[in-house]
Amino acid sequence: MGVGSVLHKSGEGVQLGTMPSVLLRTLLLVAVLAACDGPPAAPAVPDDPDPPDGGDPPGGPATGWAFEATFDGDPGAPSQSALPAEFDYSVTHRTHPRDHDPAFAAFPADHGMDCAGPSPQADPVPQHAVTTSHRSSGRAPDESFFVCRNHLMSSMGDVEGYSVTAFWPRQEFDFADGGVLEFDVNLTAAARSWWEVVIVPRDQLKVGAARSWLPIDETYPRDRILLDFFGGTRRLEVGTGAVDPEGWIAGASDWGAWADRHPGDPANDDRRIRRSMRLHLGDDELIWAVQTADGALDSLVLEVPGGLPFTRGLVLFKTHAYTPRKDGNTDTYTFHWDDVRFTGPVVGRYDAYETESLVYLQANGSRGVGESASATLDLPRTGPDPVLFGQVHNAMRGQVRVRVNDGPERVVEPVDWTETSCHAAGWTSFRLPVPDDEWRVGANEVRFTIGPRPACVAGWVWDGFSIKGLEVQMPVTPG
Repeated sequence: MGVGSVLHKSGEGVQLGTMPSVLLRTLLLVAVLAACDGPPAAPAVPDDPDPPDGGDPPGGPATGWAFEATFDGDPGAPSQSALPAEFDYSVTHRTHPRDHDPAFAAFPADHGMDCAGPSPQADPVPQHAVTTSHRSSGRAPDESFFVCRNHLMSSMGDVEGYSVTAFWPRQEFDFADGGVLEFDVNLTAAARSWWEVVIVPRDQLKVGAARSWLPIDETYPRDRILLDFFGGTRRLEVGTGAVDPEGWIAGASDWGAWADRHPGDPANDDRRIRRSMRLHLGDDELIWAVQTADGALDSLVLEVPGGLPFTRGLVLFKTHAYTPRKDGNTDTYTFHWDDVRFTGPVVGRYDAYETESLVYLQANGSRGVGESASATLDLPRTGPDPVLFGQVHNAMRGQVRVRVNDGPERVVEPVDWTETSCHAAGWTSFRLPVPDDEWRVGANEVRFTIGPRPACVAGWVWDGFSIKGLEVQMPVTPG
């Protein structure tokens, strides 16, 4: 991993990293950010506070936001219907019950059934029980996603191993001429539950990815920008050319957790408090600024030698849960998000038309080559450049076959092969362009078939696979 420059600017002073050659530019950039923001001190904490208003970052008022979601909605109970339709919502569980269908055991999520906020002074803390399954989609989001009090929650408890949730706008973030990504989130941290934000090119989208050493079957794609808040410590990294654990070209992190560097911050213990986060993207530099309790900025700066490897991608907001009860955590599973927005031209918008069906072609043993099962995708329209997207379980090279209506049979392959070049045991994302003339308005049959077994797969691996999160993505035409 390359070493980038690091600068922290807070009430404790300025601490410099390892590259004095970038000191002057770094100080100037932080000074510009502070001058543009000029935020007031944070107000007292109400039942569900908004973060202190730091003003608009450079690029906001001057050029406008290319995308903005404020999650406005104050339902009387935690609501999936209030979730914005321009996002997709995915859940990936490493383990699965038979047929991948029944829900896992319930776990507590923040906000009571009346949407009362999780005040640390309340006894008990207002929460409600949610369940989770493999069926989450934009059409029918998992219960682990919901809206209360004008912001969005993503949560995941201890459900037999490892789980990843992801939600993202169906619109690409273009930062070719520089850009700003902004969002608000709480800073409370647990050792085995954390959040991250990942920017990836759309053709490399992986919804269940994690670091290669974690117990899940999909790693970060070839090109990625990662903002990680693991254990309450910021880590900012850029990778290209190879899937994780390879390909990292630059990285920087804080010297310690936020609570250690800001011991008086009430956000350390009160998960109702959301702090404004801003990622500024330049040609060869990233700045991750977090607003502190007094409205100042604490900025982590990363130099990327040779420049960013890509300049356009989807922005995924993710939660990770890795058997959190092992850390003694029994109820801190929820992250509170608000005011997601980014600058740039309005490009790369797409609709997704989904099915709630799960295609189950597995068993406690092998399934026969040639067996098939289908799902129905209802389309209100057809259009250019449609893409079939979803996740496949137990993919073998060449064995996952699909046919849309009366079109030809095609092979489904994961976006990347991460275990071997021949077999991926767990859930992996796939993307398959299917010509527009094979689709029609109304019901479309998408039939999956078990193809021949490749010789490169070990003999103990059973034939068969499953499909979830199946959708057709089509560009939104201007106007």
